[in-house]
Amino acid sequence: MQFQDRFVFDARENILFIDLAGLRIETREQVDEMRRMVRATLAGGRAYAVVNYEGTEMAPEIVDYYGESIKDLYDRYSLKTVRYSSSGLTRSVLRYLGAAKDLESNIFATREEAIRAIQEIKDRSRIAKKPSARWLFDPRRSLIGKFAAGWLAVLLALLVAYFASRFFIDSTEVGIAIQAAIASLVVTAAITVGILYFVILKPLREMEELAARLTVGGVVEPLEVKRQDEIGQLAQTINEAALQLQQEIERSSGLYHISLLMGTGAEVSQICELLTRKIARLLGAETCVILLYDERKKRIHAQVPAYGMRDEDLLSLSFAPEESSIATRVFRTGEAYMTNDARMDPLLSEKAQGNIRELLAVPLNAGQHMLGTIEVINKQGGFREEEKRLVTIFATQAAHLLRNAQLFEQVRESEERYRQIFESAVDGLYRSTPQGKLVNINPALAAMLGYDSREELEGVNLIDELVLSDMARTGLQNQLTREGKALDIECDLRRQTGELMPARLSVRAVTDAADGKVFHLGIVKDVTEQKRLSQQLIISERLAVVGELVAGVAHEVRNPLFGITTTLSALARRLADRKAVQPFLDVVMTEVSRLNYLMEQLLEHSRPVRLDTDDSALRVVIAEVAEEFRSQAEKKGIRLTVEYPEEVGYPRVDRRKMYGVFANLFENALQHTARGGEIRLASSREANGPSQVQIQVSDTGAGIAIENLNKVFDPFFTTRPNGVGLGLAIVRKTIHDHGGSIALRSDGGRGTTFTIKLPLGQE
Repeated sequence: MQFQDRFVFDARENILFIDLAGLRIETREQVDEMRRMVRATLAGGRAYAVVNYEGTEMAPEIVDYYGESIKDLYDRYSLKTVRYSSSGLTRSVLRYLGAAKDLESNIFATREEAIRAIQEIKDRSRIAKKPSARWLFDPRRSLIGKFAAGWLAVLLALLVAYFASRFFIDSTEVGIAIQAAIASLVVTAAITVGILYFVILKPLREMEELAARLTVGGVVEPLEVKRQDEIGQLAQTINEAALQLQQEIERSSGLYHISLLMGTGAEVSQICELLTRKIARLLGAETCVILLYDERKKRIHAQVPAYGMRDEDLLSLSFAPEESSIATRVFRTGEAYMTNDARMDPLLSEKAQGNIRELLAVPLNAGQHMLGTIEVINKQGGFREEEKRLVTIFATQAAHLLRNAQLFEQVRESEERYRQIFESAVDGLYRSTPQGKLVNINPALAAMLGYDSREELEGVNLIDELVLSDMARTGLQNQLTREGKALDIECDLRRQTGELMPARLSVRAVTDAADGKVFHLGIVKDVTEQKRLSQQLIISERLAVVGELVAGVAHEVRNPLFGITTTLSALARRLADRKAVQPFLDVVMTEVSRLNYLMEQLLEHSRPVRLDTDDSALRVVIAEVAEEFRSQAEKKGIRLTVEYPEEVGYPRVDRRKMYGVFANLFENALQHTARGGEIRLASSREANGPSQVQIQVSDTGAGIAIENLNKVFDPFFTTRPNGVGLGLAIVRKTIHDHGGSIALRSDGGRGTTFTIKLPLGQE
């Protein structure tokens, strides 16, 4: 539907139908276009209006402007508006719009009800149409008719006397006298009718129209009074009464408007704009400004926007309470101030002189709180005591409204500050019920636990579902019950992926002042990196001690081993013809070789780091290892997948040592993965913190038992009958020697994933 199609004028009924159904009103330009359409449709005439708000949406920031636009149309065209809607805009918004246009808040459910309401308004208005000749001479309705009836009776009597004198009295003089009387009567009647109509009846009709408009709340246009007689005095009295009544309506409208704003959370600037416009229009003043005291800056500032003054001029109106000005005097004394001769007033600011002729200032006092002042400037004819009293009434109500708005803004600012702290905190923050059900979660906690959004965590029970250890769970609950707080509780939390996250929890029980309910406020610190560094330090210290011991032992053992091997070789040659002895010699040689391999592994694990790094070695090593194990994987029916995109980058690594890392991981994966499974190597670039490459080697095998997860990297720990238990220990040492880290994730029976992180740019 085009915009102009929403405005349909019924000329016969004098009703403008405006269809705003389903329309989204969100800009001032849209409202201005509506005003233009109304002006173009009515073409300067006056009419009634029926507006359909079914399903209409209106942006909150445009409601005030829309209401004032209705008021403007109402003033210009006497546009009597009736609204209807069974849904869409709420009744409170429609009442608000009604207040903005002079307490007119007729709201109906259907179009038919709205039209009937218009008809009732028409019937009540009793605005007279242009009188017809029949109406003018009807004795029951018109004074002229009554006079005409009397004159007609006298005229008939004179005619009877005239004809009687012709038949019964032969006197020319009598006939002439009667004719003269008849002529005089006709002339007198004509003059009297003219005087009655123009001097009495027409002014009375204008007064009746004015009174009829007042009965239905129409626009009051004072009668033009140029006479000093009784009719003129009556018209002047009616004018004064009409203007007084309209002022009372404006005052009631303003007070009603203020009452509607109570508790809505409207901003101070919005309230100041509405109040200054309402007061200025009520008094017919050119300018109205609200000045409020800022407790932080210790100054009284003009509020932006205001009625009749530019924003840049308002910004210059700022006073310290001790300065000499009307605003500061009213603020200090709490008494209204009025002057109708600004040139002679010593308190007016020099910067304002020349622009101010008359001024009325009243205090904004909300109980014990002096908020500031309202200043009304320049009114034709000056201000009166009655108007000072009226503005004081407005100021009393407005002060409470502004005080509420200031408190609302302080609460909003406080909430915003705490929200920013809550949202931007590095540690995880949450609020939960005493049973552990999460109510509010900050983004950091959601990210820690691997969730894409906070909403996914809402409703999750932290204690029952995320804390893994029964001991930690019990200790946390006992401390909270006993002391109302639990500080630095270390436990493992379950991430969304099933991984364990070492964490430190601090929780405190608090009571919500609003409803008296008890909540738990908690801080969660991810100590994964601290644990890793701590474990790495312990391992490094252990390896240093053990390595030194092992190196010495291996050196001392290898010398006898070399002698034993040489002797066994010589003995085997001497006894080559002794077939019965040969199996025993083979067993001894095998065990000696195994012992020698063990010594090599121990030396590899303990000898000082000597890395020969290359920034292209890692990709080559991964390709070589994958190619070596691919045939073995195919024989077992296992799919082997390798993903290492170019954009991931190339950390500097020792080719020989890194070959041993991936060969060990692939070998373990092949041994524990059944036919039909998959081994997958995937790599990615991590940019959070120091730039590094992440490589994951995962399989779909039997996994590692939970009780063995913390042992697999320990030297000599193995679950294989013929294993030495140094493979993964050497893998971890090699990764650490490259400045990286290795982590393990496994659920028994669901596969295993090793995650290696290597720094980029390592020299």
